[in-house]
Amino acid sequence: MYPEISSDSQRYDYKEEFDTDLKDYKRLCAEMDDINDQLNKLSRQLDTLDDTSDRYQAVAEEYNQLKDLKQTPEYQAKKKQCRRLRHKLFHIKRMVKNYDKSHS
Repeated sequence: MYPEISSDSQRYDYKEEFDTDLKDYKRLCAEMDDINDQLNKLSRQLDTLDDTSDRYQAVAEEYNQLKDLKQTPEYQAKKKQCRRLRHKLFHIKRMVKNYDKSHS
């Protein structure tokens, strides 16, 4: 889909697409990182609370809701999109680097 770069204008197009996709990739990663950070925080809280307390039950409920969220089709689609973008970005970066090496 992204063959070797053969011109400066093609390099420019690849770089433009890279920059756009990088923004999307960072946004998706930040969303997923926020959920994972929250899960870790809640897990640490659960470790310190008495499992018969009301507070424990509230934290456990929030924890389970986030765990369930990670299983939704929407979250899984974001995860796949993030993976696809990472591979695409890596490939485009390599194509640009190869072109720059051969034209320096």
